[in-house]
Amino acid sequence: MKTMQLTPLGDGAVLASFSLKNDFATLDKVARIARAFAGSSLPGVTDIVSACTTITIHYDPARVPAGAGSPCDRVLAWVETAAAAAGSKKTKAVREITLPVCYGGEHGPDMADVAKHTKLSEAEVIRLHSKTVYRVAAVGFAPGFPYLLGLPERLNTPRRATPRMVVPAGSVGIGGAQTGVYPLTTPGGWCLIGRTPLRLFRPENETAPTLLEAGDMVRLVAITSKQWDQQVEQSVPLHQAKVSKHAAVLEVMKAGALTTIQDMGREGWQQHGITAGGAMDRRAARVANLLLGNAEDDPLLEATLVGPELRFLRDTWIAVTGAEVKGVAGWRPLRVSAGQTISLVELTHGARVYVAVAGGFDVPRVLGGAGTLLRARIGGWNGRALQVSDRLAARPTILDTKGDWSAAMEFRTVGAGAVTVRFVRGTQWDWFDSASQKALVEKPFLVTTQSDRMGMRLSGPALKLKQERELVSEGVGFGSVQVPSDGQPIVLMADRQTIGGYPKIAHVIAVDLPLLAQVRAGGKVTFVETSIATAQALYLEQEKSLAMFRTGVKARLG
Repeated sequence: MKTMQLTPLGDGAVLASFSLKNDFATLDKVARIARAFAGSSLPGVTDIVSACTTITIHYDPARVPAGAGSPCDRVLAWVETAAAAAGSKKTKAVREITLPVCYGGEHGPDMADVAKHTKLSEAEVIRLHSKTVYRVAAVGFAPGFPYLLGLPERLNTPRRATPRMVVPAGSVGIGGAQTGVYPLTTPGGWCLIGRTPLRLFRPENETAPTLLEAGDMVRLVAITSKQWDQQVEQSVPLHQAKVSKHAAVLEVMKAGALTTIQDMGREGWQQHGITAGGAMDRRAARVANLLLGNAEDDPLLEATLVGPELRFLRDTWIAVTGAEVKGVAGWRPLRVSAGQTISLVELTHGARVYVAVAGGFDVPRVLGGAGTLLRARIGGWNGRALQVSDRLAARPTILDTKGDWSAAMEFRTVGAGAVTVRFVRGTQWDWFDSASQKALVEKPFLVTTQSDRMGMRLSGPALKLKQERELVSEGVGFGSVQVPSDGQPIVLMADRQTIGGYPKIAHVIAVDLPLLAQVRAGGKVTFVETSIATAQALYLEQEKSLAMFRTGVKARLG
């Protein structure tokens, strides 16, 4: 298609950009092409995410069908073929959703500021904002958060100088030329002018977990505070897991700094703004499960910086991988007895330790995954980090092994004070000046204390654009290196948002992400450029080694 430009987004995604205006007609065209991609169904494609004038196709290189060239080459060829067939797709009727909004007062604490900035009365702000017909340009930032296209220019209002730490769920805000609705209670910097009583994120609904989707038409209806109280929707509590002492395999004696249940992430939900999540150091997590004969995606524990203390309530086997732990042998099956306590409190090298149990932890799956999404409060152990006295059960299994053996050194990520990671150029590489491009590969960056599961925040030379440019929000991936206005890069990690509006100078390749996951604050990160072909060859080599390891382990386990 003449209007479509294809760009690799790292070694696990492709960005299809359309040289069209960000308007209603473009949304319809992008939606039609996205449906063509979904209908064509290439094995290995995990997510298709529409966002304004782009579509991001996420894929697993190891699952893409064999053929000529690299997995990226084959995905690009499929995208072009599927997009060419989009013209024959029928135009889908646009859904129309009505959102009641109570404007001003306690529900819209920034209404007076918006009225002052726009030189309108509060009544005029309400009239303009509620009488406009909007379209959902994208869903992202948080599960179910709609970016609404169509805000009248007169209502454009800058974001707050100081973001709020708590924005109530349902809050309607204006941020620059955009308007949207916060589906969850989160921090936020948009000016709040009202609040809807409807729930935008509904994780109990596996068919439609979000009220709004990209392309939907949205009409806002002003309501009174009394009507808001009458129409407010209560959250539907998800199943709260409880495990008796008799059924549990372990009890938490000390919780650690942040201990959660994780897996390999969710697939197929990013178009709803629901991140894939999963383990930060996926290689270590996979090996932990493989050591016990579990499936690689079985739920296991991930602990950060300070691990938990666990008391086992029955005989079983565990495997500890990732960071090195004082007094605990890692990277091998360990037999533990009922009444035994294992302390993972002191991590001597590395930032994250993984604990798998024979059979895998038995927790409910939410939206196709068992991993904890803290921001969305779903998955894992009741959507939260583990606490003292929590008890966990494991699925039944029979396991026995003999001899002293462990995983090969090639799978181990040794936490170090300095790491070198390889990257491929980001989708906005050419936006940055030559000095910044040079600094990225010649200067080390320090990991800051603000780093978390969403992103590794780095401090170093300020990376600058050649000129100020506005980027319409588009897809991001695990390893995307965003550069905000302060010039300090952020490497997006497991719990990243699904779309972002900061330019991406680079993308850390998949096989090196475990290195970043194990670096503590203060550690040095050095970047080295590589190619997509090399990145994917390394990934396929890793997958081959893990497959051989899986076969070898089966021979040792009874």
